[in-house]
Amino acid sequence: MKKTVKFTALLIIMVVLLSACGPNRTQKEIDHALKSDESKEKPEQLTMWVDGDKQIAFYKKITANYTKKTGIKVKLVNVGQNDQLENISLDAPAGKGPDLFFLAHDNTGSAYLQGLAAELKFSEKQLEGYNKDALRALNYDHKQLALPSIVETTALFYNKKYVKEAPRTLEEVEANAEKYTDPKKKQYGFIFDAKNFYFNYPFLFDNDDYIFKKNGNNYDINQLGLNSKSVIKNGERLQGWYEKGYLPKAATHDVMIGLFKDGKVGQFVTGPWNLNEYQEVLGKDLGVTTLPTDKGEKMKPFLGVRGWYLSEYSQSKYWAKDLMLYITSKDTLQKYTDEMSEITGRTDVKSSNPNLKVFEEQAKNAEPMPNIPEMQQVWEPMGNASTFISNGKDSKQALDEATKDIKQNIDILHPEDN
Repeated sequence: MKKTVKFTALLIIMVVLLSACGPNRTQKEIDHALKSDESKEKPEQLTMWVDGDKQIAFYKKITANYTKKTGIKVKLVNVGQNDQLENISLDAPAGKGPDLFFLAHDNTGSAYLQGLAAELKFSEKQLEGYNKDALRALNYDHKQLALPSIVETTALFYNKKYVKEAPRTLEEVEANAEKYTDPKKKQYGFIFDAKNFYFNYPFLFDNDDYIFKKNGNNYDINQLGLNSKSVIKNGERLQGWYEKGYLPKAATHDVMIGLFKDGKVGQFVTGPWNLNEYQEVLGKDLGVTTLPTDKGEKMKPFLGVRGWYLSEYSQSKYWAKDLMLYITSKDTLQKYTDEMSEITGRTDVKSSNPNLKVFEEQAKNAEPMPNIPEMQQVWEPMGNASTFISNGKDSKQALDEATKDIKQNIDILHPEDN
């Protein structure tokens, strides 16, 4: 599933402003929510909000087994991942929300600050086998707020008709781009969605660069590194790839997927979401490898984590947490990776697909997206800056303007600091 990074500014501001003050609740409701709920009395039913038809089909089988084991029915409700945070802020206070909900980790801070995600307590034994970076991505203010189900990152696909061996350095990638690119034939040696910050992050940011400077485990929202000298220089390199015709200006990510499937692309940086289609269409010509080195260092793409959160409004927290452990267990997530062709949030689960194993390896060298609410202010300005760069705008000017916009948006969210 592709990472969605387009948000309307108004909705973002409203959501995060709500996060600062939390939903309207009576003192009695707040006291009940804050009280430790370890009641072992079994509910008749638990409710999960599930992201899409494929997940519904998968979890229908899994939860049927949970019902056999515990006698608790599990109601599955199809709610898109990108709609869940807003919907639960409206439904949960009215008693219509789920016990468990499903989010990308960069919403963790917002979910907690809005009083929607309950703090979780686990023993060391219960957390054995989970990816530690994924757990940290789902931790906010030293509070564990979810368990990881899926991790996502990008890697380098290549067509062996053009590229015989996996490129190991960015220089090799550029040489292949030069050799096989012919825009008149709609043939490209090297493409990726360079206008999308999710995909261009590893090409813009060296390993020492940062979006928000980290102090220990905390992000400093007042120290941005989006227009550092190295990011600006890498932006100039990106612009050069457009000028040389490597990157098609008008092509969307979906168009690029089509070009790759049609055998028109030598190298393509993307996620594992369409892996089964590529394998079916390209067969033995499909190659997958981790991102190359740049300036002698391994490139680090974004690491995205999607996980299960426990609603603060759940009336059966003990059993909802039990269900959460069940659906993120080693056995369940092994079935998930085998059936859904996605990499999971557990290091003790291994895919049998060698191409998917590449993504498991890349996930070990990836940078978790900041999980603070202020990160939502970064996507659109950085996407705009990338578009301006593609159209020939000076890299420094584009990134300076993006940084200014992000700072202004963050200031709006924190008027008390001004």
